[in-house]
Amino acid sequence: MGSISPQVGEKQFKTPWVETPLVESSALSRAAGCRIFLKLENVQPSGSFKSRAMGNQILSHLTKPEYANRPVHFFASSGGNAGLAAVCAARSLGYPCTVVVPLSTKPLMIGKLRTAGAADVIQHGVNFNEAGEYMREVIMKTPNPSDPEDIVKIALHPFDNEPIWEGNSTIVDELAAQLPEVSPEEQSTYQSRPLPLDAIICSVGGGGLLNGLIMGLERYKKLNPKVTTRQLEANPIHLLAIETAGTDSLAKAVSQKSHISLDKITSQATSLGAIRVSEKTYNYALSPPPGMAVHPAVFSDADAARGVLRLADEERLLVELACGVCVEAAIGDGAAKRGTKRKRVGGGHRDEGYGDDRSSADEEVSEANGAVSEELGSKLKEFVPGLNKDSRVVIVVCGGSNVTIDMAADYRKQLNEGWE
Repeated sequence: MGSISPQVGEKQFKTPWVETPLVESSALSRAAGCRIFLKLENVQPSGSFKSRAMGNQILSHLTKPEYANRPVHFFASSGGNAGLAAVCAARSLGYPCTVVVPLSTKPLMIGKLRTAGAADVIQHGVNFNEAGEYMREVIMKTPNPSDPEDIVKIALHPFDNEPIWEGNSTIVDELAAQLPEVSPEEQSTYQSRPLPLDAIICSVGGGGLLNGLIMGLERYKKLNPKVTTRQLEANPIHLLAIETAGTDSLAKAVSQKSHISLDKITSQATSLGAIRVSEKTYNYALSPPPGMAVHPAVFSDADAARGVLRLADEERLLVELACGVCVEAAIGDGAAKRGTKRKRVGGGHRDEGYGDDRSSADEEVSEANGAVSEELGSKLKEFVPGLNKDSRVVIVVCGGSNVTIDMAADYRKQLNEGWE
């Protein structure tokens, strides 16, 4: 069930996203103290999981009988990745797509949107909320002399509707087939869970990805009706919902128990730049379904950069800050956050700019006694009790196109200079 093959009448539409690999990372597993699996959404046609979200949203419109055999033009408001995914999906199905982006969108992304075949790329507003309003109230309502009279103009949302979540839920369908089989010794741990895993780590912008993961797990939970609610609640799958400081609309909403909006986005991880999460995301975080526990967590942009460099160095993957931050949720050195001063044993290993120890073989050295190791901490270990070397954790490598090798090199330079 890793794809959707919609059709209307006699016309069948191809699925504008691909099944992505699930790989186990030995380096990250060693550092995290558990089995870390990477769901490689960075290999989607648009470079991010948004291919599922926007692709399925587009399909949901194309399969409506009232739009059959009519010209259709899609419009997307996005800071970048959702718009790029919309263009890639629409173009692959033979339809034009115009994208309206905030003024803060970098030339790199503008160029990628144009190269992907956007009908037009328009900049307006300080965030994608303002860009979206301008798109709907001005751009879509302005007649285009070259358009056919019966053209259908369709606005696409970047994260907040059911087809988006359903598209993202196909990640769970693929995980169900890709996760390793459970050994006899593991049966008691995983028999009451929808999938044989302990935790999923994903980043949160507007919440479309988190919503889809929960919806997918709910589907698989129903396949085992003998499991009681008490069993589910006693042994949940943990979902770490990760944001950067300055995009933390979910964490602030949960802490205040109010569905609030941020005044503005101040993080460099602009792909997470929703000033307000979807209502469904907020409700899921406050009251997740039985068998699931949702943990919002916030990291700095520097932490996100460390995660970007970990994936680049250990797995040869180049991703945005919005994606790298999930790696630090699993690996991040709690001792560093407490201000513990440390250096590497042996002196021959240079600090590569992560600001923490990268291997379980490394030991911390206190200035006081020279060779005392200290237990490292992370949000993963904080939120998932009983985590051990056999525990299974999936990091959704959401990808993103707003990154270059030069940007990663600059992150390393800033970290080496003390970026926190």
